[in-house]
Amino acid sequence: MADQLRSLLVGDWWRYTISLLGTLMLAVGVAAVFLDGELTDEELLQAAGLVGTCLVLIAVGARIALTIREFNEMGRVLGWMSLDILVVAAMSAWGAVVLPTINSAFDSMFLFLTVLAAGTLFGAVIGYYDVRVRELITKASREQARREFLDEQQETLSSLNGILRHQILNDLSAIAGRAELMETGKVETDDGTETILDHCEHMEQVVDRVETLVDIQTHAADPAAYNLVTALRDGRDVAAAAGELSVSGLDAVETTVRADELLHLAFAELFENSVIHGDGDVSVTVTETAETAQVEIHDGGPGIEANRPFDPNTRGHHSNGDGLGLYFASLIVDRYGGDIEITRAADPTILVVELPLE
Repeated sequence: MADQLRSLLVGDWWRYTISLLGTLMLAVGVAAVFLDGELTDEELLQAAGLVGTCLVLIAVGARIALTIREFNEMGRVLGWMSLDILVVAAMSAWGAVVLPTINSAFDSMFLFLTVLAAGTLFGAVIGYYDVRVRELITKASREQARREFLDEQQETLSSLNGILRHQILNDLSAIAGRAELMETGKVETDDGTETILDHCEHMEQVVDRVETLVDIQTHAADPAAYNLVTALRDGRDVAAAAGELSVSGLDAVETTVRADELLHLAFAELFENSVIHGDGDVSVTVTETAETAQVEIHDGGPGIEANRPFDPNTRGHHSNGDGLGLYFASLIVDRYGGDIEITRAADPTILVVELPLE
């Protein structure tokens, strides 16, 4: 207990600045009373006003010291206090000139100290509530950020649930159905085993895709200046692992956008669509507007048939993909305040990725 009290009173002594100022003014006023000796009733009333104001100032300073822990917050309080001291001191100087009741140097000093203490008290109170209001605003902002984070997490969990239920359950249903046919002898063992292994392999791919989704959703977005051609080339290299891919037009790209290292995954998803569903021949054109860069991707694939192509688990009637590529790409681009639009659905497919310029 003694250590805590010592830490409170000794540590961060600057927090008690206002109480020290009140104590100093109180000591000066009391010393003046003793030095003057005999006081009139009017002077006693002035002394009582000064003492009362100083005591309240000391109490307010102690309250501020117990509440405020940061030096910059105390600086704001002292700033308000200094401003009010200057204003009230100017008013007291004016009053010392025009008020007829001031007949002696003692009266002038007491009036000045009283008004100075009142100005200090007023400034300290304003500064204290200024700090408190800022704290409430900061707390409200943090609460809003927490709610947004929880909403994002709920959206992530909902997406994971939908993907797993759609993708995994479909595979499990197919495996169970094939196993029943094998058990009844309606399907040869070799054919049934091959189908089951194919679905098992697809489930492994879905797990990898879910891991990619989690990485996208949990990666802290920190957009900064990012070389667009770097993202395009890295995306091309990632997509090339799925098959033959040729991307033209990259040499002419000299644009810097506001993004981060995840941007290349968006382009990888878009390029991979051409590898899986098309001939792997892609051309890229970049144009700049006043605030954005528009990346136009020409894909020689069969086209996009879905009505809501950027929703998860969305595939065309003749597609054998997982329906997640465009969804992942849109998630990444949304992080930067960008947008993806399909301006032409087929012959060739044209997608436009809009990103903010740095």
